[in-house]
Amino acid sequence: MLKSLNKSKTIKRIKKTMKYARTRQYFPMAETSYINDRDKINDAEIVKIDWPEEVTKPIVGVVRDFEPYPFWTKYCRFLENNNFNYEIYNIHSRNWIDESKKYNVIIGLVSNTLFHLEEIRNKYYFLEKYLGKKCFPSPDHTFLYESKSLEQYLSEIYNIPYAKTAISHDKDEALELIKNMRYPFISKVDPSSGSFGVELIRTPSQAQKLIKQAFSRNGRKVHVNYFRQKNYVYFQEFIPNDGYDIRIILVGNWAFGYYRKVLQGDFRASGMNMVEKRELSEDAIRTAWNTNQLIKSPLLVVDMVHGLDGRYTIVEFSPICQMETPEQLHANGVPGMYIIENDGSIHFEKGRYWVHELALREFFLKEYIPNSIKGLNV
Repeated sequence: MLKSLNKSKTIKRIKKTMKYARTRQYFPMAETSYINDRDKINDAEIVKIDWPEEVTKPIVGVVRDFEPYPFWTKYCRFLENNNFNYEIYNIHSRNWIDESKKYNVIIGLVSNTLFHLEEIRNKYYFLEKYLGKKCFPSPDHTFLYESKSLEQYLSEIYNIPYAKTAISHDKDEALELIKNMRYPFISKVDPSSGSFGVELIRTPSQAQKLIKQAFSRNGRKVHVNYFRQKNYVYFQEFIPNDGYDIRIILVGNWAFGYYRKVLQGDFRASGMNMVEKRELSEDAIRTAWNTNQLIKSPLLVVDMVHGLDGRYTIVEFSPICQMETPEQLHANGVPGMYIIENDGSIHFEKGRYWVHELALREFFLKEYIPNSIKGLNV
């Protein structure tokens, strides 16, 4: 009964509202715990890496995450299949610095919660800057993860086809902005994911109320009980589209992805679990590919919409996302990936892969090994 209720479209819509999120904060929440799904992940292809003889394999510390579909187990599988020496690294302990000295490489994230992100961002920066370790994801990409503001800043300087976005930390300017904005538009909280903290602003009075709360002494209550939107607004144009957003997942020259349907009467697709796995447009793949040529992430997840004007416009991108299965793309019902060739052509190949493993291989091939070879030649 409860499962069928949670699948209801009305319940899904309610659970993404700010009012529901704030009310939910007053009720007990389950404690986070590590999940080990090692016995359920071996039905995917084994990802191998060609390791150069002149480079010594690093000793790896794996940071476990609290995700319901964990990353760390896939990282361990890749490391075991490629004969790496590794251990689980408790980055939360008081002696995390001393413990890190055993490793050459640290990999993994804990979760996308604010306190975990702050911890990892600070510690990964310290590990690379002061201790000479190599981290995956890199400090740059941990800062990009769940930072919608940084996405917009990068899109502006790189001319990425990103939805028009206005970010202001000035109250007077924000109040002027909404006089000239086209309604409705989207307001987002930074950080947020899964459609939480994403609202449709329909009227100037609604926008004014949001601004006054955000720039008030205590800030604006949002979907996280220990965090408030304070002294900033993030407004993004609403793009009429064909009822889906498109997620493209890039690893090297491999592309995965699927469509996420928008609930009838809503405007959000993220977090609604209405996924359709079918053929992707080559234009959408190239839009995401061109973006990662600028961001240069081992893994880049690009969310975009296909506007009624026929253009693909990016609304968010991230160096990390949760993946429940090794089938992140279906073409004609067959799981696989699109391969982007050097001449720009794109073709499909079948296969079932954990994208986490492919991203870790990409990190070693494009970042760790070249830097190690460069060090040998100095």
